[in-house]
Formats: sequence, structure tokens, C-alpha cells
Amino acid sequence: MDKSFVSTAVIGAAAGALIGAGTAVLVSTQKGEQIRLTVMDAVESLRASGPTINEHGHALVEKSQEVTGVVKETLGAVKELKEDTVSAARDVKSDVQDSMRTSGVGGKPTDGSAGSI
Repeated sequence: MDKSFVSTAVIGAAAGALIGAGTAVLVSTQKGEQIRLTVMDAVESLRASGPTINEHGHALVEKSQEVTGVVKETLGAVKELKEDTVSAARDVKSDVQDSMRTSGVGGKPTDGSAGSI
């Protein structure tokens, strides 16, 4: 091989490598810059909407506390209704048992009378 050809090839390869590296730096820097701009836009958007998000969060907490209060009141009413129902059922059971004792089981009186046949 000719010495000038080798020199030219080496110079060409070095120049190609430098051009390629420079292009890579420019492209990656531009992409990095685009990413930074996108991130900064997102951060700025969050900063701008932060107070609104905070207000909505507080409103949500207040509503959840209201709902919790309503649920507790409803649960209390249901428990009270259950107690009333159980008490009424006991009263009915007691009345039925008393009625059966005085009239006899199966229609036969227990008070000594003949009853109706």
C-alpha cells in the first residue's frame, strides 16, 4: 500500500470519527435540552396548579368527613331500629307464649274447662 493512501485513510477515519462524535453530541444535547424543557414545563404546570389541587384536596377531606358523619348517624339509626325490632319480637313471642298457656296447646284449654270440640 502506498504511504499517502494510508495517511489519507487515517485522516479520513479520524475526520469521520470527529464528525460523528460532534453530531452525536449535538443531537444528544438537543434531546437533553428538549427533555429539560419538557420537565421544566411540567414542573411549572404543577406549580401553577398546585394551589388548585390543594384546595380540591381540602374540599375532598371535608366531604369525606361529612359522609363519615352521615354514615355514623345512619348506622346508629339502624342499630336503634334493630334493638326496637328485637324488643318487639320478644314482646310478640312473650304474648304468644302467654296466649298459648292460657288457651292450651293445640286449642285445649289448660284451665280445666271442657272447651269446644
